[in-house]
Amino acid sequence: MPDIEIANLTDRFMRRIHLSLNARSSEFDRHQLGPAGGVLLLTLAEMEPVRLHELVARMNRDKSQMTRAVKVLEAKGLIDRVPDQSDARASVLSLTSQGQEAVAELQQAVADTLADILEPLSKSEQEQLRALLKKIQSPL
Repeated sequence: MPDIEIANLTDRFMRRIHLSLNARSSEFDRHQLGPAGGVLLLTLAEMEPVRLHELVARMNRDKSQMTRAVKVLEAKGLIDRVPDQSDARASVLSLTSQGQEAVAELQQAVADTLADILEPLSKSEQEQLRALLKKIQSPL
């Protein structure tokens, strides 16, 4: 039987992270990515170079929705899209240098937000949390 308390605590933790990031977004979201654009860039950074259809599958989004989002980020100079050399029907995506800078800014914003949230935990409790999070991560 699933543990409802763990589910509720995890949900509240995630919402606190999201709300804190949204409140701080004017400090770091200079490209006006919004949450969806930020998640797309962070996911691309973990997978690049990657075919569009693989990114669509990883993010569990509709292909047309992802294509539109990629076009917006491409127009902002954050993503490069080139034809796949092995399949002309497919595109391969990667971050531009400007996209890499945006990802670094996003990662720093998440780290700062989590540092504030985790401040009540001791250093050893934070290390324990790090170990537990690593243990439950699925491979990319």
